Amino acid sequence: MKTLCLVLLLSFWAGSAVFAQGEIDTERKVLIRNEWSFAISARTDGLEFDYRSGKFVDLYKKNLWDCGLGFIKHPQQYRAANPYVTGYGQYCFGKKNFCFDVFYSRGRQRSLFQKQDLNSVEIRMFYFAGVSLAFLKPIYYEIYYDQNTVESEKFDPVNHYATITLGTSSFAKGFDEISVVPGAYIKAGLSVEFGKSDKKLAALEAGGKLSAYVKELEIMAQDKNYQFLGSLFVAIRFGRVYHGAQYEYLNDYEDY
Repeated sequence: MKTLCLVLLLSFWAGSAVFAQGEIDTERKVLIRNEWSFAISARTDGLEFDYRSGKFVDLYKKNLWDCGLGFIKHPQQYRAANPYVTGYGQYCFGKKNFCFDVFYSRGRQRSLFQKQDLNSVEIRMFYFAGVSLAFLKPIYYEIYYDQNTVESEKFDPVNHYATITLGTSSFAKGFDEISVVPGAYIKAGLSVEFGKSDKKLAALEAGGKLSAYVKELEIMAQDKNYQFLGSLFVAIRFGRVYHGAQYEYLNDYEDY
């Protein structure tokens, strides 16, 4: 719900800005607008960081390449601390594996509305299709058995209870047991570019992502896990425009 509200606010702000009047932009503009950028995305199922490269096709379109790293959470995981002990942090009881993925995709971007002055925005539509690899790293917990015995063990839904689970062991434990699950995904959304320099990229994005893996991602031990994932996202993006021919000012563009 929070993500949906952000999307609606973003859309309202963008629509208002489209019709705003502002100072005329006298900066020499980049015509052949290749670009690169970095972004951080808040998804309804986790967090994502990506690098994107865009190559000029015409005044309205770019070919895009996107790669990055994401962290996937289960909808039923909640962090809490053991109320009976001190000195241990919060953890997600019942979580079996920590899940992260790396991804690569290709896509296309099209400009729907281009900037007219310094205070206006550019609205763009984009879509991607690509592949991903999900990595599942086992989580070890500190399990209390008696006053002299605390063992570091992977979660066991039969023998481990919230009252005897003190917290997680070192995050480094379990890296030698990582399993890999291949998958594929599609992503689409809208981007509002609001930077006031023609050579710097600053944008807000919102959209959706659908992912499919060859098997379920075993994140939780007792709750249902999923093979197909859908999420909404909002992102903040910054980057540069490069390798551009210059022109003084264009009042009108012709569609290609």
